[in-house]
Amino acid sequence: MAVRPVVRILAFGDSLTEGWCDFGTKFHPYTRKLQTLIQSLSKSVDVVNRGVSGERTDQMSDRLPLVLNRDGPFDLVIILGGTNDLGLSLNKDGEPLFRRLRSLHELALRYSPLSVAVTIPETGYEAMDRFTAVKEKRLQVNALLKKYVKDCGGKMILSDLSAKLPRESLSHEDRRKFWEDDLHFTPAGYDRMGEIIFEDIKHCFIESEETRSRLFDQSTSFRTLP
Repeated sequence: MAVRPVVRILAFGDSLTEGWCDFGTKFHPYTRKLQTLIQSLSKSVDVVNRGVSGERTDQMSDRLPLVLNRDGPFDLVIILGGTNDLGLSLNKDGEPLFRRLRSLHELALRYSPLSVAVTIPETGYEAMDRFTAVKEKRLQVNALLKKYVKDCGGKMILSDLSAKLPRESLSHEDRRKFWEDDLHFTPAGYDRMGEIIFEDIKHCFIESEETRSRLFDQSTSFRTLP
């Protein structure tokens, strides 16, 4: 029987997790960079990418239990979703979208000791007057995610991708370097995304062995989803 890696990580989400680029002809997921960076600290790590381009959060809710059953157990789950939901209804109410994202994390936390909430990044559409509601909704969802992570304490980690990899505030040169279009990153942008997420979770791998064991030992109680 193969020896299970010390740490297994699930990256779950839409095209920004799958690494969509070059008009969908290629994929360059952030998990490549993330795994490389974590391996520089601990070789015993396996990052599993389960991103599906075009997926909404309601579709993710149907898929996540299947992924946890088929591919688990996981010690840490990274979830990024919501971009494809933002334009479905041009109103400013982000509460329904937040609730769907929260339910994904609640499910992940039933079977993994840690869940990482990645904030929804900017879109190019937000610069257009007729899409100002999209920006307001995204900002509300991200604010609710931040509060949720804070309220959850040590079970949740926040990765504020929206703030750390913006779009509109970048120079023209940097925007071309990191952003391919209004929604997706370039390969360099996905690598930067991997670096950002790594910086937010690396404390899980560089703390003492005793602390790491305490963080991850709950994963041994993984249960099969009904």
